[in-house]
Amino acid sequence: MISTKNLTVTYKRSGVVALRDVNIAIPGNTVTCILGPNASGKTTLLKAIAQILDYNGVVEVTGKDAKSIIKELRRTLSYSSILEERDLLGVTVFDVLLYSRYPVSRGFFTSEEDTSKTREVAVKLGIEGLLSRKLSELSAGELQRVVLAAALVKEPRILLLDEPDSHLDVYSKIWLSGFLREISSSVTVVLSTHDPLFASLTCEYFVVLSRGRVVFTGSRRELLENTCVLGEVYGVPFTSTLLGDLHVLIPLHPRFAKTTQREEENRVVEKSPVIPPTHEKTTSSREDFT
Repeated sequence: MISTKNLTVTYKRSGVVALRDVNIAIPGNTVTCILGPNASGKTTLLKAIAQILDYNGVVEVTGKDAKSIIKELRRTLSYSSILEERDLLGVTVFDVLLYSRYPVSRGFFTSEEDTSKTREVAVKLGIEGLLSRKLSELSAGELQRVVLAAALVKEPRILLLDEPDSHLDVYSKIWLSGFLREISSSVTVVLSTHDPLFASLTCEYFVVLSRGRVVFTGSRRELLENTCVLGEVYGVPFTSTLLGDLHVLIPLHPRFAKTTQREEENRVVEKSPVIPPTHEKTTSSREDFT
């Protein structure tokens, strides 16, 4: 669905190479997670896919060079980041959602379809009570839901979300996880996050970045079986633990990591076959003990 070939991004003013030779293939109609520590290139990768910054290399969407279908992507792709809404803090939620409909609107004026779709998405995301309020009046968690609604209101086929779980309380994170998995049957979702638990509950495919390079791509199961990759990237040990009927990723404090290692060693010892001692008589000469 989305692929990159030798994708490199250099910020001209600073000369910093934010991404270097990134080659990935993101499957369609699933939730993909981009993991990595601060300054690893997660946001830059999302922006490159969204065609909102310059890059070298190739980004392909549905087999086409993204640079050649920018007008189409404006209608079918949404990029969402809470930081992008700073300039709109004096605008009402309803107006922000209507404005976000513009790429798919049929004219220069707001239509009944635009208004209806805006209210429909607001209800779905539980923000219908916020429509008349200004963004500056919202909590960080409320603003995060509005940002998601703005991305969804034009009914995109591709949804790029930069840390959509930030500022959300526990209930809202659980809701968001289920919501994204539900819509992924018809929408390709790519998100970044700093929360490995949220990522492993939500996502089926993973891209792990470190200092602008890809160090891992693969399924959720493959990452759970190779937690050492995350340990090397974050400098913190990770483990896979069973939560209900689902294995999830958990970072460990070094003290707990040692305990976990000892428990794992004990399990290995317990599972090892016991070899009975032999009682065969052996003949030894005196010289054997001198």
